[in-house]
Amino acid sequence: MAPKILIVPGTWEGPTVFGPLSTILKEKHGLSSETAKLLSTGAVSPGNPGLKDDVREIRTQIQRLVSENEDIVLVLHSAGAFLGSEAMQGLSKKELEAQGQKGGVTGIVFIAGAVFPEGYHHQPLPFARVEGNASYLVEPEVNFFSDFTDEEREKWIKVLEPQPAHGWDDVISYTGWKVVPSFYVICEKDQILPVPLQEQLAALAGSKIERVDGGHLAHLTQTEKVAGVIKNAVESF
Repeated sequence: MAPKILIVPGTWEGPTVFGPLSTILKEKHGLSSETAKLLSTGAVSPGNPGLKDDVREIRTQIQRLVSENEDIVLVLHSAGAFLGSEAMQGLSKKELEAQGQKGGVTGIVFIAGAVFPEGYHHQPLPFARVEGNASYLVEPEVNFFSDFTDEEREKWIKVLEPQPAHGWDDVISYTGWKVVPSFYVICEKDQILPVPLQEQLAALAGSKIERVDGGHLAHLTQTEKVAGVIKNAVESF
């Protein structure tokens, strides 16, 4: 039986931007998927969910799939890379099999993923703009949507949500890419993560590299190609 795909978004974008990818995965490749919702996305300071709250929410979704005996492939975009990698601690298929359990994470597909080592302290981002109690992406037209048509840019920019201005950053305490194989989709037109940096991050995770001719949200502009990488990854894990 094919594994379930669990997609973890990065900051600001929310789950809606993965709708087209989920559709192609299902209709063309027969792969079922669901997309996590970061608790912090759409929240403002003070009293907002922090990084670890997002990790716990993702972990809860992984645990639910494990309870259903599902094999799971994580598709981790941008900040979702370190959130999802930490959330899978102890939930790889190999670790669970050793305990006589079924299901678990078999591999990871990073899409322009922010792959960080254990002990890394995540800090406020240089492309974030704080206004009052919220943090917004600076120049989303450039940083997220540089490779979009005007019509598509106008459509998707409305989907973006704020992040909390304060109280989200924390220390990365676990990296799941050390225990499962991974693919890394390098987005050649990315304005957030330059290609050389993506290559370094892929090397850190020991990922098999694939490349697409898209920006930071290549899952919207190069959807078929990204879906194809996920399909190939699923078959290799």
